[in-house]
Amino acid sequence: MALADMIEQIKSWPLKIKIAIISVVAVSIAIIFVAILWSQRVDYHVLFGNLAPEDAGQVISKLKEANVPYRVKNNIIYVSADRVHELRLELAAQGIPLGGGVGFELFDKTQIGVTAFVQRLNYIRALQGELTRTIRQLEEVQQARVHIAIPERTIFTEKEEKPTASVVLWLKPGRALSQGQIGGIVHLVSSSVEGLQPRNITVIDNMGNLLSRAMENDISGIAVDTKQREYQKSLDKYYESRLQSMLEGIIGRGNAIVRVTTSLDFTQVEKTEERFDPDAVAIRTEQRTQEKTVGAMPGGIPGVLTNQPGEPPMQAVGIQPSSERQSEKIHYEISRTVSKTIQPRGEIRNISVAVLVDGTYKKENEKMVYVPRSEEDIKRYREIIMAAIGYNEDRGDRVIVESVPFEVAVEEMPPEKIDYLNIAISLLKYIIPLIVIALIIIFVIKPIIETLKLPAKAKVMREKEVGVAPFAVAPTLAAPLPDDITKEEVLQMTKKDPRRAAMILREWMSE
Repeated sequence: MALADMIEQIKSWPLKIKIAIISVVAVSIAIIFVAILWSQRVDYHVLFGNLAPEDAGQVISKLKEANVPYRVKNNIIYVSADRVHELRLELAAQGIPLGGGVGFELFDKTQIGVTAFVQRLNYIRALQGELTRTIRQLEEVQQARVHIAIPERTIFTEKEEKPTASVVLWLKPGRALSQGQIGGIVHLVSSSVEGLQPRNITVIDNMGNLLSRAMENDISGIAVDTKQREYQKSLDKYYESRLQSMLEGIIGRGNAIVRVTTSLDFTQVEKTEERFDPDAVAIRTEQRTQEKTVGAMPGGIPGVLTNQPGEPPMQAVGIQPSSERQSEKIHYEISRTVSKTIQPRGEIRNISVAVLVDGTYKKENEKMVYVPRSEEDIKRYREIIMAAIGYNEDRGDRVIVESVPFEVAVEEMPPEKIDYLNIAISLLKYIIPLIVIALIIIFVIKPIIETLKLPAKAKVMREKEVGVAPFAVAPTLAAPLPDDITKEEVLQMTKKDPRRAAMILREWMSE
């Protein structure tokens, strides 16, 4: 069909038909446009909710910098559903939101007319917020809350109460805090509040588990106890890893579970011993004196004459010629041994090892049947473990090896629930526009095209020979007469071509 014929056909339509067709086409285009927009609309999901004003401001500022569309309603920030998790990770890498409420920036603005009570409350709020932000810097902590209770001062010192504090921690999945980290949190809070003692601080997790205990000792004692516990845990892990790798090398990976508990003695003993041996003697001191005189001693009457030179000596009168003297003194002492012994800390008192070994499986009647390990295998595994840990029966070591089915022990995870509603909504976003377009094509566009084709079919029929039987041509193919034809022209056409007149009459009657 030529374009000129189509235009002529449209011009020949009555005004009402033209308006109706134009309206239908316009409505159809509008429906298609709305359907396309609805399928391309953005689903907004919650990015963050119930944020502090400063945290919400930082999040919105970052979203604007990244040109990310967002919506804010009732202190809740919404973004596109397909970017929720991505944006959360990006903001978390930048430390946003900080959380923990307000900090000391609460005092940045000068407030006139604030009472002392309100000022005191603001100080506690700011202190809680700053401590929360500091605790959240730990890698294992996802969120934290700090509550501080500072009693009012009183002039009666005997009734004065001490400050107390509580710390609630939300830990990241699969993470745990060591005793050293918990002690550090306690020390941080106690050092930040005047008069707050470590024993008045309680630390719990979001499951209600008590992470801290009543601390009567000072921080140094806590540190020593923490180091001892960490050393014991590391020693247990050391034995477990050695035994685990050794057993898995024999029975296969994932077929053994090893747990080791060591009992350590952290008491430092300094021992001094002094022993005497009565059978072994030794000379301690020895003293000897000996004197001997033989013959007469010269002598005379004392005086001047005796001592004159040149005079012969005078003989002694009445003196015996010999004399002898001897003295000996010896001190003996029993043998003695002195020893000093210092026993090291962390000496192993005993070791307890528990090992679970998976059995084997064989197929019977299309089902896997568990077969436990034999007694010989269990005995062999136990001997290997005893040799690996340096088993000592005298100190009370224990080794238990059991064969159990691991498949029964493992709890089956429930199947993930499928959100059919969200899937249906996602599919309807694409199906509904296609359905609308198909309906418009079938009920609007196709009838219009068929209407435009009618003049061309009628022209073909007019060119056929006159001898064709009236019933050979469908009545709908007769060419319509102009609207402004006169009665005389109709009579002349009927006389000239009665067959064509009959076809036109049939067409009018059928319409």
